[in-house]
Amino acid sequence: MRSGPRGQSGVFRPDELGQDGLLHPVFIWGCGGMAMPSSYMEELTQIASHGFVVVAEVSNIGDDGAPLLAALDWVLAENERSDSEFYHKLNTSRIGLGGHSIGSVNSFLAGPDPRWTSTLHVAGGSLDNVNDPSAPTTGKGGKSLIHPTAYICSESDLFGNVEKTEKDYANTTVPVFFTIMAGTEHIGAVGDGLPVIIAWLRWQLGDEQERRADFLDAQGMFATGRYKTQIKNW
Repeated sequence: MRSGPRGQSGVFRPDELGQDGLLHPVFIWGCGGMAMPSSYMEELTQIASHGFVVVAEVSNIGDDGAPLLAALDWVLAENERSDSEFYHKLNTSRIGLGGHSIGSVNSFLAGPDPRWTSTLHVAGGSLDNVNDPSAPTTGKGGKSLIHPTAYICSESDLFGNVEKTEKDYANTTVPVFFTIMAGTEHIGAVGDGLPVIIAWLRWQLGDEQERRADFLDAQGMFATGRYKTQIKNW
């Protein structure tokens, strides 16, 4: 449904909210350039089916992460507004941030906010790692992140995001998981990476500690097969 801070965000939620007193973790998502929340309808609906409330925002170069931070402010306010469907049904101590392509870039820019629990970046390295040495840097690449983070890349990304993300990974000082998926490309990274995204959110936001091995063990689900994975700082 359309809602959110500007009335045009995509809000995806479980069919029933607060069943048996459940407080739902929240995931704020930045869409890729020229994409809308509806572009990710299938993927974000699947994420919501796992018990998450997802707010998707249109994301563009020059936004400086502002729409994602506005969505965060909106979610926190909705949890306290007595006539909101989300009133006291959200786990505001478990809020994740992520995005695809330009949405990932904006997630780097919004990522240093202390209210997040974790960040997740799909097929989008930070602007600090563009190949043009004359381009301005933001100072908010991998080195600025303060929460556990995951980088998910496609092997065949024509926009150079594998190389950009490798630099972000080198600069990251928080616990980080970085995988390059074989057999996919830039646009397909979200759909092909959905098992990784959902498992990461269930671990980081849902506190399902049994999923830790899927990411961190050398023979884990997301460290073998099509996944070429690196980890550090755990």
